[in-house]
Amino acid sequence: MLHTSRLLSYAHLIQAAQARRGLLQPQAAELGLNGEEAERVLETLHTLSVADGARLVGRKMIPISPQDPSAQSCVPSLGYLYEHSLVDAEDNAASIKLRSVKQVQVEPKLVFSLGSTPEQGDSLETFLHRFDSVALALEVLQNPFKGEAWTPEDKVCANGFHSKLVIGEARTLSRKSRTVFDQLVSNAGMTLNVIDSQGAQIVGFGHGRDSVDKSLQYAYALHQRHCESNGETPFAQGQCLAMGGWLPSKQIATGQEWVAVVSGVELPSLRVAIT
Repeated sequence: MLHTSRLLSYAHLIQAAQARRGLLQPQAAELGLNGEEAERVLETLHTLSVADGARLVGRKMIPISPQDPSAQSCVPSLGYLYEHSLVDAEDNAASIKLRSVKQVQVEPKLVFSLGSTPEQGDSLETFLHRFDSVALALEVLQNPFKGEAWTPEDKVCANGFHSKLVIGEARTLSRKSRTVFDQLVSNAGMTLNVIDSQGAQIVGFGHGRDSVDKSLQYAYALHQRHCESNGETPFAQGQCLAMGGWLPSKQIATGQEWVAVVSGVELPSLRVAIT
């Protein structure tokens, strides 16, 4: 009972820190949280957010460190996306104003939309066919923890540090491409550029095969795991799924413009100005 109370208290502390853009001491190590308990804190944080009026519009991958011995085949945890934190980039360009740039980073990724709700008995092929479009996105992450002592469990507790998700123009997936899209992504490349007063420079490049947590097969593994433990899928028709970061996140500052470009997949580049 005492441990449950501490989990609840930790969720409240994270919610308060995120609301005031403040920093708090990470507590997962002190509380001895494992992955399952970290997800319980996240579920409580989600309940608090919904109670405050947040509307759920999707889920996001929260990668688990491959060094974590308790990680189950490195399958990510699932975080939450809310209507108030999503930004549609008109003509694939957007401007966002942050109340604080303290420990704020940006991370490029793909976002898929669900045309229908997965069912418990779905095969992998059937599950993949339920995703009907894909878009390029830049997620803004805000770390609420002091110092560098936070753990992967702390990150799960804090909803993967999610702050905003800027989504570019979505492209419809053909029925044929849905079952081979993971292979297309594996051979695709992503470039992240920053433009500031010093000019433009490339700050990141990587191939799809370099990052495991953006594979839809991991989404299927999460679907199966949730069906087994909860009797229902965590995904729903009309919602979106943000995959893991294609490249390591980068620190941002006001006055910068960030540009993500993907090659090998027919998606337009995405530009986000930080004001």
